[in-house]
Amino acid sequence: MPLTQSLSTLLEESQRLTTHLSLGEIPTVQRGIDLLESESRKLVAKSVRNGRAALDPRAHALLASSGIDTDELTDSHASAALLSAFEMLQPAYDANVESYLGQQQEQSIVNAIEESELSTLDEFDRNMTAHMQQMWEDSQRRLFEELGQYQGADMQFANAVESAGIAMSPLAAGSGSFDLTDSQAHGRVTQPRVERYAQVVRKLNDARVAAARPQVDVLAGLEKATLDSSTELKSKQIGQVWKLLAHYTSPKESRNIAAGACAYLEETFVEHVDRIVAQYPHDANVGGIPSTNRKIRGYLNVQFGRLGRVPAFLEMFNDEAIWAHMYTLYRCGFKQELLKYALDMEDIITDSDPGFVAHLKGFCDQAAAIRSDIPVTAASLEDPYKAALYKVLGRGNVSKKAAAEVVQTTEDYLWSSLAVVRDAEQIAAATGHPRSTLESLQALMLKYGPAHFDPNGNNPLLYFRVLLLCGLFENAVDFLLQNDRFQIEAVHIAIALAFYGLLNIPSAETMPSSFGSYLVAADNNGGRAMLDFSRMVIHYARALPEAATDDAVNYLLLLTLPTQGTCDAGQHSLCQQAIERILYERTDYARYLGDIQSDGTRKRGMLERFLPLLGISSNEQFAQTIICRLADRSRDEGRLADTVLLYNLAERYNTVLNVLGKQLGELLYTHGGSNSNTDNIGDAYGLDDVEGVARAVLEHYKQREHIARVLDDRAVTTCNTLLTIVDFLNCHRRGAYEEALEMIERTQLLPLGGDVSLASQHAERVRSLDDSITRNFSLILLAAMDTLSRLYAGLRESPFMDAVKQANLQTLRRKARSLMVFAGMIQFRMPSDTYAKLNRMDVFMN
Repeated sequence: MPLTQSLSTLLEESQRLTTHLSLGEIPTVQRGIDLLESESRKLVAKSVRNGRAALDPRAHALLASSGIDTDELTDSHASAALLSAFEMLQPAYDANVESYLGQQQEQSIVNAIEESELSTLDEFDRNMTAHMQQMWEDSQRRLFEELGQYQGADMQFANAVESAGIAMSPLAAGSGSFDLTDSQAHGRVTQPRVERYAQVVRKLNDARVAAARPQVDVLAGLEKATLDSSTELKSKQIGQVWKLLAHYTSPKESRNIAAGACAYLEETFVEHVDRIVAQYPHDANVGGIPSTNRKIRGYLNVQFGRLGRVPAFLEMFNDEAIWAHMYTLYRCGFKQELLKYALDMEDIITDSDPGFVAHLKGFCDQAAAIRSDIPVTAASLEDPYKAALYKVLGRGNVSKKAAAEVVQTTEDYLWSSLAVVRDAEQIAAATGHPRSTLESLQALMLKYGPAHFDPNGNNPLLYFRVLLLCGLFENAVDFLLQNDRFQIEAVHIAIALAFYGLLNIPSAETMPSSFGSYLVAADNNGGRAMLDFSRMVIHYARALPEAATDDAVNYLLLLTLPTQGTCDAGQHSLCQQAIERILYERTDYARYLGDIQSDGTRKRGMLERFLPLLGISSNEQFAQTIICRLADRSRDEGRLADTVLLYNLAERYNTVLNVLGKQLGELLYTHGGSNSNTDNIGDAYGLDDVEGVARAVLEHYKQREHIARVLDDRAVTTCNTLLTIVDFLNCHRRGAYEEALEMIERTQLLPLGGDVSLASQHAERVRSLDDSITRNFSLILLAAMDTLSRLYAGLRESPFMDAVKQANLQTLRRKARSLMVFAGMIQFRMPSDTYAKLNRMDVFMN
């Protein structure tokens, strides 16, 4: 359809829209498309002439009255192209692939940078949070370790911490701390057995210093200390522990836990048999010097005699319980006697088990195990001793119930279980079942817990021995530490285990941050638990009284015990820090670090004997690590005498002078300008100690040529200058102004010669002065100007007026003027009001 026709049709339809309206009411406007276009063109021509929009004169006047330049405004908006402002924009398609790829690459780089930035910020936040959490946990641990060392009054503080919402462990709260005092003695007297054990530790450290592999019987010494303390402990069971540990360390058992535990249980059972036979000689009827078999027979006679009869289910031959006899021999560890007895009774034994003797011979000789295919029934194992013997020898598959009547005590149960573990390879081969493991037995004992073995809690040593027998040394020590009565023994058992390498101890780098139990739980992979040996020893050493500091140091030297023969810098560092801490608290440096005698010779300290145990190879390293760190800490905490002593001991003579200079400058800066009624600033603000120490040290160094040769001239000059400033201020406070002026001139810090030209030279020299002097220039200048002012006032008020007086007044004015010029050159180094104060005094003099 042509465009004109469509427009005409549109016009007709629009006209028909108003046909129903009255023509008189609304006049008809006859305007076509052509007319609208013509009027639009006239409107544009009227509004834009010569490229500039016409402005109404009234608008021009209104804008001009407001200070607006209409011509400039018109020119600026005329350049704006508004015709295409509201047009629909269409994307420009570019077929240039290279340009597109370049744009995508650039966008990818920008996105990668943005993602990397966000990732970096997130990682920073996480690391910062983790770092702050670690710092908080370390602070908690140190706080609670401190709380754990004290009882009594400190419990109030512990309660305050707990009320603040911080969870307190029993150890931190004080219930688990080491109480080494004798409760039956008056005052804080250490328990006698503490000293007995300490003697063993001292001998151990002496042996460790003498040899890399010390040949010292630690267990024998600890056992003797325990036996001597049996009256205090009121228990002989704890003494048996050392015998058990001796089996673990015996070369015969080759550090096999199961073998060592079985050997101990067999030994104690032999003692039990001997004791029963001796107690009931008539029933045993073993004769004068009985053989092993007669003892066993006598023991069984007593056991069955108590029942009133021999049980009918036992297999007997000539009134002798054969299987009970053989089981008891094996229970006592008499393997060869058992084999000999079985060979003697082979004809009898063959009737019930033809292959037993051959099986036993191969088992005792540790030969390849004989496969046991014999059928095991309830009838064949009616004798419980036979069932128990079969079980521990791997002779058939025996149920637990079959041997229940024989295994009656905890020791019997553990021996039978450990014997199976000890001979696991042979038994597994004989029975065809998987080998028994020590780990499974350990897990079972931990599952039972102490309540299973000691329901009433009357015998805590029973479960402790169970744990030791199963090789759970860390759990055993931690369990015994929870009993106040045996805490001291628990610590020394841990020391013995660590000495023989049987204790699983975390390294210094992986030291746990917990502050509760000393036991570090095993990881999720079934690993062995660890004992925080270092923290336990530190707690014990710190619990020792101040009179036993020697012993405390010896115990802290045990921190490197787990690394004996190896190099563990972390453990050595921990030991050094622990010793530094206890020495800092008890301050007897001369005894432990050495001392300088009056003749200049150096006396060795106790700690220098043990340098190898600290991982220190030379005296220079000892001075750098232990002595200097203690000196730095004393300096930071304001313990001047200790600081000077320690730095001097480390032969850091220049450091001593620097510390004294800094301390003098600090005290002058803090208190020198304060008002006081005393004539001596040392009396008022504690400078006497610093001043006295500084003078004594300088005099001491001056008299010793070997020290004087290594002194730094700058440090000596600084100290002497500061001491002269102190003398100057003291004279000024006393009113001895002439003496004060002489003192300050001696320092040559100020241009008091009267020559103004020298002020610039003194100002240049200020830059090379020590900070302890320059920071006090405000105090020095004000006191010097006040000294000149008072001398000037006193001289001017003199009734005599002669040429000498006039000359002296003129000299004082020249000195003051030189001082003002000098102050103007260094006023940026002083407080803003100092120059104003100087100026007022100068005006008074002029």
